Amino acid sequence: MKIVAINGSPRKEGNTAALLKAVVEEHKDTDLVYFDLADLKVKDCTSCWYCKTHESCSIKDDMTKIYKAIKECDTLVLASPIYMGAETGIMKSMVDRMYALLSFSDSPGKFEPRLAPGKKAMALFTCGAPNGDTAMGYQKDRYYSIFAMGGFSKAKVYIVGGVNPNANIMEKVEVPKIIEESRRFLRH
Repeated sequence: MKIVAINGSPRKEGNTAALLKAVVEEHKDTDLVYFDLADLKVKDCTSCWYCKTHESCSIKDDMTKIYKAIKECDTLVLASPIYMGAETGIMKSMVDRMYALLSFSDSPGKFEPRLAPGKKAMALFTCGAPNGDTAMGYQKDRYYSIFAMGGFSKAKVYIVGGVNPNANIMEKVEVPKIIEESRRFLRH
């Protein structure tokens, strides 16, 4: 099983990265491809629609290697802190560019996934709001929709609230359970 893990935090050793690394730990020496978006150049989608008549994006940047990894993986794991009510700008740009993994369907306004069927996806979010899971619940809904539109057959989305940038996320009471559930999702 091949897993692609993408850290959308500008802090490569911060709480979001620590959570993501703990979730994918069992796969680090075998079948894991890990990206720190902070190290990559991923431009914003220009809405040129090139990808709707070609099976690629017109923009040639580091997203090219992310596309390849996503196409080859069994499971995609995204992680991002929530800033101002949404994922980071670098994660949003990367997710917007996943539009190239969709093709037009016969129905107006509908798309078909270009990814092979049977893939799984997971999103891990951290935020400062103490009740982040409730307050940022719309973020869960958005990502379940994004994953469904992309053709992922199974998806999980977690939000860990009350995360202080100067604290250790692993000390949060709910984190061990989230890590175990996430690892089980990756295994099955």
